Amino acid sequence: MSAPLRTHTRARQLWYWISLRMIALALLAALLVGTGMWLRFFWWEARLRERIPEAILDELKRLENDPYTDAERLRQIYGQYLYGDYFTPEVLQADLLWFSLLVLIALPLIVGAGLMLSLRLSRHLDAVAVAARRLAAGDFSARALSCKQVPAALDALMRDVNEMAERLERRERELHASSAAIAHELRTPLTAAKARLQGIMDGIFDRSPQQLSMIMRQLDQLNRLISDLYLLSLVSAGQLALVRSQFQLRPLLEERLAWAAPSLRLLPMSTALYCCEHLPLNADRDRLGQAISILIDNALRYAASGKLLTISAGLHDGQIHIDVEDDGPGFAPEHLELACDRFWRAEHSRSRHAGGSGLGLAVAVAICEAHGGKLSVHNRPAGGARMHLELPAEGTAPQGA
Repeated sequence: MSAPLRTHTRARQLWYWISLRMIALALLAALLVGTGMWLRFFWWEARLRERIPEAILDELKRLENDPYTDAERLRQIYGQYLYGDYFTPEVLQADLLWFSLLVLIALPLIVGAGLMLSLRLSRHLDAVAVAARRLAAGDFSARALSCKQVPAALDALMRDVNEMAERLERRERELHASSAAIAHELRTPLTAAKARLQGIMDGIFDRSPQQLSMIMRQLDQLNRLISDLYLLSLVSAGQLALVRSQFQLRPLLEERLAWAAPSLRLLPMSTALYCCEHLPLNADRDRLGQAISILIDNALRYAASGKLLTISAGLHDGQIHIDVEDDGPGFAPEHLELACDRFWRAEHSRSRHAGGSGLGLAVAVAICEAHGGKLSVHNRPAGGARMHLELPAEGTAPQGA
């Protein structure tokens, strides 16, 4: 569901929630006054019937049991003994006083219920407003506190505000860390390449293809880092252009595994692919392939000890799910939420010496989000990590296996 449609749906749910309670209060007021007036009329009629002579009362009961036998006589008794004086000024004044008394009784009850309703709404909205003010002031640690018996629409609003705050907090953390991290990451391969080149110029190292190859590897790492940073900046600015096309997912997965085959053979690491032959997807094939290669490369770097890489894909609830799983050490529980942050490395598994820049998963997340999907990191119950990628299927469905 798109964000505007979700917002409209929640606004409608909140309107329903308020409308139903306002209607219930109105019906309660009408019921209270109506019941009171009925009791007043019942009491007034009972007093009049007590004053009717016994013979006339017996005749009245007989006529009321069968009103069509002598309707004229029944109307005559009603007019003479019961309802003839109903519209006199004294009776109307008594009814008006009784009605006013009922309204005075109902009014504080309705006002009290309305105040309780508005207090509940204001408490929930105030929690959101306080969090929004703190966010506007730059305090991205602010969260809307959950309240009891909150309407579903307001509860969803609180979750949205808290999700926005979490994203802003993460962006702020990345922004603070990025300046120093970018300088450090760029300086490392550049310094290494410069030192190697200076050594060649000074005659310390031979001017051999091996030495030049070492310099080229540092420059390639520098180029990859700059390309990743450029892609992330395009996504952040909403300027990443996607070249969408219709293609089958399984050949793309097979292609990316084939690209990684030399590294897989060196480890050695076996693979398993579970994906039906016909699973069409409308996406940027190259960009999506880049994201899948990042996930495969992540498993090769940090989960080679598991000796098994499994990729599975399928269609569930209108979403294409792709899982890249390994049997490696997995992530420490406290690192799961940080794994996709820019330049993040866990000390025990993320190392520049392994060739990683700390941007791989962040780039994969950016590509998924540009497609309207998402990527999440999990630990498998049996051990190892699972990278879960979701993409909108756009109405496609698998046909056969």
